[in-house]
Amino acid sequence: MPADLLRLAARARSLPGRLARLSAALLGRPYAVGPLPGPEGPELLVARLDAFDCVTFVEAVLALGVSRSPAEFPARLRALRYRGGAIGWATRNHYTSTWLAENAAAGLLAPLLAERWVEGEPPRRLDVLAGHPALAWTPRFLPWSEHRALARIARAGDWVGFVSTRADLDAFHVGLLVPGTELSVRHASRSRGAVVQEPLETFMARNEVPGLLVARPVLPPGGPT
Repeated sequence: MPADLLRLAARARSLPGRLARLSAALLGRPYAVGPLPGPEGPELLVARLDAFDCVTFVEAVLALGVSRSPAEFPARLRALRYRGGAIGWATRNHYTSTWLAENAAAGLLAPLLAERWVEGEPPRRLDVLAGHPALAWTPRFLPWSEHRALARIARAGDWVGFVSTRADLDAFHVGLLVPGTELSVRHASRSRGAVVQEPLETFMARNEVPGLLVARPVLPPGGPT
């Protein structure tokens, strides 16, 4: 299956084009509840493409997008999912803010419109995940009032995280942006049971979201051209 998807992606001449083709090909795939191992282990690199939760959907698309061959896909996926690429429950980027920070530091993503991000209050103690050390997080995100600026610069495959209102959580959902006549988001939806596409404004109207975490995938050295 990775080979079929990579052949489809190869028809595009840019990373956004590859990500658009890949994410479109996965529309309709079933939603998977808890597709990754729990803390009881053992931790294995799960690289399934038949069903997803919101995180594994975006990771699969982003990893495929920068892979030149099926053999390269697992390593690209591992780099996104785990701190330093070290497979383990403790090194998995469980929290969305950590996932973004680690991948931005590794040069795999670049935050978008960072100059327009604002700090939310108060600081949060992220401890919703049992067995994981609590993390301190000062909320900083793009407010929804900047959505027109985002729509003007968005490219297919730009990553988006939706900030939670909970004091013990940073973000409750993630997806990939798709520009067009209106800016849309492709995401694995638990409520709809599948990977879907919908207008970003519709998603925001249906959920209470203080703001967005947004970042652009970066083509790594040696990636497909």
